Amino acid sequence: MKKALLSVALLVAGEASGQEIWQTIHTEHFNVHFSVENQQWAQSAATELEIVRDKVLKQQHRALDEVVDVVVFDPLNAANGFALPVSNKPLMALFTTPPQSDTVISNTDGWQQLLILHEYIHLVHLAQPTRSDFRQAIKNSWDLYDLAEKDMPRWAAEGYATLLESKMTGRGRVFDNLSEAILIEFAQQGALPGYKQLSNTKGGFLAGSMAYLVGSRFLAWLEENYSEQTLDAVWTRMQAVKDRDFDEAFTGVFADSPAKLYRRFVAEYTYKAMAKEVSEQPLTSKLWLELDLYASNPALSPDNSKLAIVERNKEGDTRLVIYSTEQNTQAAEEFATQQNALLNDDPLDIVDKAPAVFKREQKHVLQQINRQGIKNPQWLDENTLFFTATTTVGKGSVLGISDLYRYDITTGEVTALTHHAGLRRFSISENGETVYAEQNQHGFSALVKVDLTHGDVTPLFTKSLETVYDYPVLSPDKSRLAYLKTTLNQNWRLYIQDLNTTKSYRVPMPAGYQYVSQPNWQADGKGLYFVAGKNAAVDLYHYDFDKNELYQLSQGQEVIAHPMAMNNGELLYLSVTPDGPNIKHFTDLTQREKVTELAVNPTPPRGVTASEVLPKAAIYQQATGRQTDYDVLQQKPTLSLGSQYYSASSSILTLGVKSSDFLKQLDLQAGYSIDLQDSALEGAFAAAKYSAFDLHFKALLFDYQLDTDKQYHGHHAEKIENTGIHLATSYPMQFQQLSIIPSVSYNYSDFVHGDDQWLKLGLKQKWQYDRQTVGFSQSAKIALLKGDSKTHNWQGYDFATEFGAHAFNIPVYVNFAQHYRDNNTLALGGFASNLINNETQSGLVVAPELPFISQLGNRYKGYGGGVSYKDSLPWLYYQQHQVDNRVYAQSYGLKWQGEFSFGLGPAGLNDVNIDLGVARVEGDDFENDLRAWLSFYYSL
Repeated sequence: MKKALLSVALLVAGEASGQEIWQTIHTEHFNVHFSVENQQWAQSAATELEIVRDKVLKQQHRALDEVVDVVVFDPLNAANGFALPVSNKPLMALFTTPPQSDTVISNTDGWQQLLILHEYIHLVHLAQPTRSDFRQAIKNSWDLYDLAEKDMPRWAAEGYATLLESKMTGRGRVFDNLSEAILIEFAQQGALPGYKQLSNTKGGFLAGSMAYLVGSRFLAWLEENYSEQTLDAVWTRMQAVKDRDFDEAFTGVFADSPAKLYRRFVAEYTYKAMAKEVSEQPLTSKLWLELDLYASNPALSPDNSKLAIVERNKEGDTRLVIYSTEQNTQAAEEFATQQNALLNDDPLDIVDKAPAVFKREQKHVLQQINRQGIKNPQWLDENTLFFTATTTVGKGSVLGISDLYRYDITTGEVTALTHHAGLRRFSISENGETVYAEQNQHGFSALVKVDLTHGDVTPLFTKSLETVYDYPVLSPDKSRLAYLKTTLNQNWRLYIQDLNTTKSYRVPMPAGYQYVSQPNWQADGKGLYFVAGKNAAVDLYHYDFDKNELYQLSQGQEVIAHPMAMNNGELLYLSVTPDGPNIKHFTDLTQREKVTELAVNPTPPRGVTASEVLPKAAIYQQATGRQTDYDVLQQKPTLSLGSQYYSASSSILTLGVKSSDFLKQLDLQAGYSIDLQDSALEGAFAAAKYSAFDLHFKALLFDYQLDTDKQYHGHHAEKIENTGIHLATSYPMQFQQLSIIPSVSYNYSDFVHGDDQWLKLGLKQKWQYDRQTVGFSQSAKIALLKGDSKTHNWQGYDFATEFGAHAFNIPVYVNFAQHYRDNNTLALGGFASNLINNETQSGLVVAPELPFISQLGNRYKGYGGGVSYKDSLPWLYYQQHQVDNRVYAQSYGLKWQGEFSFGLGPAGLNDVNIDLGVARVEGDDFENDLRAWLSFYYSL
């Protein structure tokens, strides 16, 4: 045992050497927390936060009196952020990775400025204290009530932050050409969401984006038709002494419901969209491939015989599909045969009309692996693609990083080419040993050359937080590199870099443009296609290098994306529709207009702004305020309530206090649990959990009394009084989809009949492999125990394993457990709580459908399994319990169990345990019965 403990200690010491060190910048109104890798971004953010607060206060006449906790990190190597509007513990999370050029959040003077403004508006809008002293007193003491007390519709919350992001910068999504072009297309097809759909996160194409894009425009329409003051009155009424929901607050000032006024807004918006369509000439392009819902990043193979594209359905399943570019004559023949058969059976029947194009043959399909995503496929040769996906990290604040992968379509083999490189879009050199890529790390975007053989990364330019790159695309002869670049307060621009001479020049853009993205070289390298947006439209452009002239190939008829030049001089592109993108074919590229009015500078067009406008975006070198080490003692407590009902044993109500620092490095909890029925179980507890360098330390104090004879179904009369302490340390390790957690724990208990102490060496392991349509998982828990009491010494082991799988979203599992104690006993039955659980009890085998101490023995074996319709739904399960090689009980029914933690403060949103079920329990030693349980409590 001592040798094993020493091995664990050495392993932990070796792994902990390079972990995150957190610091805090304290300004007047914000505490900005960051790891040292993100220091430069955080220092600038601290200054930007105070600027935004000052401007928002002048514009909104509202601000937060509470100091806001802000975390700066990059958990997913993606552009995002969020705010939690807790009135006395407001928080913001800022992701450092900037958006790419073809997103609806790319129209910004600077990512940092836009993100801070948007998230701070959320707090000012949603985290205002209520003017009811009674309700606010409860909110101040109870986190869950604070968040749930006012339910603002998602469209109003996100829409208002989006509206203000645009009004206070002149840019943002309200004035974004891509966003407007997409919504006009939706309106022309009668596909704008209904009021009840406006807040949805799932459903149809872009359903989750409508709260931002349509919600903001609806609110802007309300301000234009009524006034800013009328809309502002809604927010004032929602914090009144009188308790109102959103609909009541809205209807009281507008004299109409939001649903009714929204219908009028949709009608007016659709009228304008239809008027635009009437004046447009149709494009000569034709449908080439109809796709399903989400599709992006199409790429033609070198000989144009195949097309690779990433598709995603409404459940979020992502796959890389490789289509043949040949027409599907077999499908056409089968269709004709079916229609002829109909006419043969019924000559008067009217056959189906043939589709505009038959679905092309799918040659290969690669399902995403372990939910890592698939992005940016690029062909190396006819049988090999490179793509990017998220590599799981799971250490510190970083959950995933974008890396480069290789896919052999003949064997199906996928190989990682980089390790935690932060590569996003890229272009492959001719031999496949080098790529040119945009790399993003800690908020810095850089254009780099990556040697895949040796792992060397060479920047092409000096990186800066002020500059963002995108879409590096090599010319067919690999001598030139096209790429996009933006700097603060400017549009994106398209450049050509000569790789032999290092000379570069800028591709001209149409005057008044605001959006540019997705360049693609002409097959002979003499021209470049790209999409650009102006005047609420996104169109296709072609730049001719020989003539040094720019041509426009469409005039706003469609939302065009991802042009793909074919070897025969023709063109494919994505056409965005309300049902998702489809691929269209341009055969006649001669119908084009020469662009004579060119942009003379990269200054972006701006929309109508508010009375208060943010200054030009900047990266501030000197932080406002003082910088200190992160302080875990800055605790923010909350009331914690828990209720646990188990019809087999007892019911307890827990009242306590829970506290944590913002980053959850130190968690504290204390409380008292009481049985409101027959006093079968009651007691007090306290707990502390501390994390440092990914080491986890835990201390538990407990004092309880258990009278088994007072349980609902108790039949072993035992009175147990136990006061004790439990100490444990663990070190979670993540290796892609494999997690390993070694642990050491010590427990001392003082019973009425004498004390008992024991030492446990444990190991938890979990692995999964998910290919969407099928997946597998496996977990195991192993522990060796050694203890002594006043009368005897004992030892034993615990072992449990579970195997899971799913096919077509139907999950199943089987499990097995075995526990053994030499010279000591095991007790079967009961439920886990802060008083009694597997951590603090050396011989407890939890079974919620059985009462505490249902059966005693030296050896326990358990077998079981279950099936569900979806992972998030309850399991239909079966479980058998054996004690000393005798079947004691079996149960079957429905159950669901889960743990929830938000990952950082407030304390009331973390460490939640939920357990529910109903089951038939059968055995020879008791009367067969139907039992149920429902449990909600906090536990560290």
